Amino acid sequence: MFDILIRQADIVDGTGAPRRTGDVGISGGRIAALAPHLEGDARHIIEARGLVLAPGFIDIHCHSDIALLESPSADIKLFQGVTTEVLGNCGMSLAPLTPASRDQLAGNTLVSAVPWQGPVDWLSFGEYAERLESGGLSINVAGLVGHGTLRMAVMGMSGKAPDSSQMDRMQGLLSEALSQGACGLSSGLIYVPGCYADTAELARLAEAMRTAGGFYATHMRNEARYVLKAIEETLEIGRRAQVPVHISHLKVAGRANWHLADAVVEKIVSARRSGQDVTCDVYPYFCSSTTLLATLPPWCLEGGIPSLMARLEKPELRRRIIGQIQDGLPGWENMYQNAGWGKITIAAVGSRERRHMEGRTIAALAEEAGQDPFTFVLDLIAAEQGAVAIISESMNEAVMERFLTLPFARVGSDGDPGGSHPHPRLYGTFPRVIAHFVRDRGLLSLEEAVAKMTAMSADRLGLSDMGRIAEGLAADAVLFDPRTFRDRATYDDPCQYPVGLAAVIVNGRLTIDAGSHTGAAAGRLRRPGSTRAS
Repeated sequence: MFDILIRQADIVDGTGAPRRTGDVGISGGRIAALAPHLEGDARHIIEARGLVLAPGFIDIHCHSDIALLESPSADIKLFQGVTTEVLGNCGMSLAPLTPASRDQLAGNTLVSAVPWQGPVDWLSFGEYAERLESGGLSINVAGLVGHGTLRMAVMGMSGKAPDSSQMDRMQGLLSEALSQGACGLSSGLIYVPGCYADTAELARLAEAMRTAGGFYATHMRNEARYVLKAIEETLEIGRRAQVPVHISHLKVAGRANWHLADAVVEKIVSARRSGQDVTCDVYPYFCSSTTLLATLPPWCLEGGIPSLMARLEKPELRRRIIGQIQDGLPGWENMYQNAGWGKITIAAVGSRERRHMEGRTIAALAEEAGQDPFTFVLDLIAAEQGAVAIISESMNEAVMERFLTLPFARVGSDGDPGGSHPHPRLYGTFPRVIAHFVRDRGLLSLEEAVAKMTAMSADRLGLSDMGRIAEGLAADAVLFDPRTFRDRATYDDPCQYPVGLAAVIVNGRLTIDAGSHTGAAAGRLRRPGSTRAS
């Protein structure tokens, strides 16, 4: 007897192969049988004629690290068909910690614009994973180790280069986390403290993965004017460390830089032709989202939020900060210059007092307050202790479409739960790829789109037992109507669930059924089992 029997689904198996109609039997958390017709009984039978059965989608780039502690039911992602989220991106993970960095984590707006306020009762990566699993997790997780987290654990918020002892300690923490199931190392080189690291530091740290396995994922040092130099640095880190590299949310920001898209593609394709293992992920939107702190020059954040608050109290330092935002600094990605205050919207604030600002542009809020927008931004950062998230309209839709359709590009939402007005990618990324790229625009076949959201991401992560509909593999699956599966989240109304989803199965447990969460909590940490390349 099967636990679940799915009858006459159109199976898109994740490999890119043409769809085929058949039955799938699930037992003991695995795909037990796959055939044109299966005989036998089942505890739960799903009549799926006219529906697509695909592997559960893998969000290779998200920021649900804190959200899953607070809401382990993971409705936002499950209702998109996502069955696995990859945490620890952009250089900031919630583990590993030291006693000192654990004390700094609670309320730290450098980690999240809506920081964790609960007890931090873990130190190691393994303990954090156990904490998630023990909370009734309904979705699988895989994890990266944040370079910024390692730096904070060993060096605090120092802007200096690590000495040999500090480097050894960071390598040791990374190696331990890899042994406990982490998939690799991530960096966020526009954020503190990651931005204080040079190429040599990153390459030396990544060397810890050479024998242990894993890959280097990076939010590069620049995604705008200096994006080509940033790609060169990423490739150099991979070559020195002899590890695969993965570019997070590949983009070209700022109208003046959109013409660089051809050169970006050529640089990556050239590296792949030469034999380097380099991949990327892309989200299907032309606006980005980050923290308002990213609009500040990096020097003023050295020492963390307390040091920033002290600097903002000094008029001469405020003038210096504003001048550098207006004029820029060599090599620094200037968020203001990429978009302008009229196209930067407040997505989330930490306090209830200013929640009315969410969903409005900085330019409009500053005008309403009778302030110039630069002063308004510094005042808002000071009032909220940095706990402000933003959405920035700085990208070109045609460039985004080109990047997402690259044969080595995966899909990642970059979604960060928090606030009343998040980026719509949080609720809509995966159905949007199918609705917009497959049905509306015809830029991808359904088989190609599903592969980008399943097997290709599983391979990058080294998760050999998932990402495909095949006998013996983990029974993570999504069932949807290919004619109606669509996102509804918009920039004006972002907290909207998709339509057209029939069911989601996580580790063999029916978790979403007929539009409702069943209460199943079968999620767990996914550990690498292979290192299949791109």
